[in-house]
Amino acid sequence: MHDLSQLIPIAAGIILSPLPIAAIIAVLLSPRARTNGFAYAAAFWSVCFGVTAVTALTTSHASSAGGTHGTATTILGLVLTIGFLALAVASWVTRPKHGAPAKAPGWLQAIDGMSAGRAFGLGIVMALTNGKNIPLELKAGALIGSGGHGAATALAVAALFALGASLGILVPTLLAATGIPAVTTTLARLKALLISHNAVIMTVLFAVLAAVELSNLLPALTK
Repeated sequence: MHDLSQLIPIAAGIILSPLPIAAIIAVLLSPRARTNGFAYAAAFWSVCFGVTAVTALTTSHASSAGGTHGTATTILGLVLTIGFLALAVASWVTRPKHGAPAKAPGWLQAIDGMSAGRAFGLGIVMALTNGKNIPLELKAGALIGSGGHGAATALAVAALFALGASLGILVPTLLAATGIPAVTTTLARLKALLISHNAVIMTVLFAVLAAVELSNLLPALTK
């Protein structure tokens, strides 16, 4: 259970994803808000669950077969630390110049005319191409798989983890389904803020994730 408690900050790292959240808000402000919103949310959850579950089952099988889990975890932690640091630097370097407005991605303009199928596809793309989500899901799967659980339990934990990690998408989707006008106004403002400050948010988040990974890695490196 100690290992599983580490899933909470990992899920939080996935929740804080400015562009995927901006995308779901754009979907929720479109003419087919309810249908497309649930399609996008379902796709985002599916990717998170799929990557986490496959990694958990693979890790569990390797552990039961006498694999070197400790070494693999250390290597993964080292790769994630270096990767998150590199992404933090890249995000900061490519931020808009001082005083220049942040440009919204071109695909945001095409969301109004999307079908439910395309909204589902957008959810998959946003879940797969976000720089930090896949590495975090791999880390979560490795933690679940190393817990010595059976396949059914590992899949259930992976599903719950994916649900928690998708709250940044699910919460606005459920709120928008209420049809309350104030929710729509708030979502529009949040979308503008996320697009405007995306680079800064991602830089800070990548730096924090790198620090967390490094703190988990140090005990293994100093043994």
